[in-house]
Amino acid sequence: MNVYLPWALAAVITLSGCETMKTMDVSKLTDVGGSAMKAMSLSDGDITAMSDQSCAAMDQKNQVAPASSKYTTRLNQVIRAMPSTVNGKTANYRVYLTPDVNAWAMANGCIRVYSGLMDLMNDDELRGVIGHEIG
Repeated sequence: MNVYLPWALAAVITLSGCETMKTMDVSKLTDVGGSAMKAMSLSDGDITAMSDQSCAAMDQKNQVAPASSKYTTRLNQVIRAMPSTVNGKTANYRVYLTPDVNAWAMANGCIRVYSGLMDLMNDDELRGVIGHEIG
């Protein structure tokens, strides 16, 4: 961590004579630096906890397709060839019933596909998108 301090100090000294720096709020630069350092120091546990919270919030906000849904049935067929674990986390596939065209995955294995995307793609295309999101 101390390796970055001399570089940050050198950048501030170098830029202090620039016209732009005279009107810039330097405290915001230190805030950004602090945020970057915090992001670099997140543990796997921190990331999993944030993923758990975000996934639960998204599941509350969106309508999750029931097990009897044609979308869930199709997704279950599509993911047969997909991994059941991702980086040691059990994959948790669900469909959101929405016309939006989207899919996403989180570090905790939470993988969500939107029915609007499923309406536009065949199974191979869907596998490609899901694989991309997992990657």
